[in-house]
Amino acid sequence: MLKQIIIARHHGFCMGVKRAINIAEETSANETNQVTILNEIVHNEAVVNRFKDQGVGLAKRVEDVTEGTLIISAHGVSPLIKQQATAKGIKVVDATCPLVERIYEIILRVVKRGYHIIHFGEMHHDETLGIVGHAPDSITVVSTAEEIEALPDWSDRKLGLTVQTTAHEESFAKIEKLVKEKWPHIEIFNTICNATSQRQAAIMDLAPKVDMVLVVGSNTSANSMRLAQIADAICGKGILIGSAMDIKDEWIAEGTGVEKIGISAGASTPDFLVEDVIEALVDKSGGLAQVIQPERRRKRAQNNV
Repeated sequence: MLKQIIIARHHGFCMGVKRAINIAEETSANETNQVTILNEIVHNEAVVNRFKDQGVGLAKRVEDVTEGTLIISAHGVSPLIKQQATAKGIKVVDATCPLVERIYEIILRVVKRGYHIIHFGEMHHDETLGIVGHAPDSITVVSTAEEIEALPDWSDRKLGLTVQTTAHEESFAKIEKLVKEKWPHIEIFNTICNATSQRQAAIMDLAPKVDMVLVVGSNTSANSMRLAQIADAICGKGILIGSAMDIKDEWIAEGTGVEKIGISAGASTPDFLVEDVIEALVDKSGGLAQVIQPERRRKRAQNNV
């Protein structure tokens, strides 16, 4: 029987996501012409669908936008994309996360000094495509240790290592060790964002204390998927769900041994989805499950009394 629902210390919206959504909301409210978002503003279906319901367009390519205002998502884009939009007379509103822009700045700075960048990330992720677009001839993207091993000796080349903002901290630590062994002269730039690190640390703290962890987030969200993977590796039952509707009764049925469930959420997951999951679990427990909020939230609630 489910007895406790424990909420991760850090979960849900990060600064970059909040900022991007605010920019998109303000733009759609203030512009009189058609507003279109290039790619998903953030990787969460509920957020994307809300903008669709408000009449905001969604395009995969700048070629599909002919007029109005184009919002660049939190994941960023290549400078060429912005140039193409501007050349078509389209107004561009940039909602790129500042921490993604920090990677652009690092890359442009060191490439000017003759560096070649090895970027550890997902090849086809929106963020990676935008990063590569800033110096396409000076960046090599790798996703695995095997891909690094296959790279040339490059002993006479200035090298730098950057990383996708939502990468797994432990995975990057292994990659960092490997590249230092292969290229002792390489310069390391740990560009994993603080929100990613906080959420991963929080779930590593939470997972050993529970029988199952539910991570609320879309399967298009890299950081949400990693949280579920980390939890699964620790407690054996880390599951990514999009909403409360994905909760299966058999997960907490009598005899499963699931008495404590941990709840976390990716950095692009709105609070209302998390609250819906908590409410659904309490209902499934017959109203008996105790909800344990993180310390920071309990203190905030007490201060508001």
